[in-house]
Amino acid sequence: MPPKRPLVIVTRKLPDAVETRMRELFDARLNLEDVPMTPEQLADAMQVCDVLVPTVTDRLDAKALARAGSQLKLIANYGNGVDNIDVQAVTDRDITVML
Repeated sequence: MPPKRPLVIVTRKLPDAVETRMRELFDARLNLEDVPMTPEQLADAMQVCDVLVPTVTDRLDAKALARAGSQLKLIANYGNGVDNIDVQAVTDRDITVML
């Protein structure tokens, strides 16, 4: 039986080539409609995913991050900077943030 692939949740529509590669490598849940996720939806996503791929328009504050499951180990922010992420909250939870 092949090993379980990490669950990656992508919050917005990304370039087709990126989404195709994510499907090849991961159990990827994509936002094909490109509708912004609500704070509640972001918090729910962080409860189940191993990797979250938000964009700079997604606000990941301490309240949402407090609900993240222990399996969330990486936030791969798609965009420039991390102003949308509460860096102290992710540090406290031992979650890696990548740009």
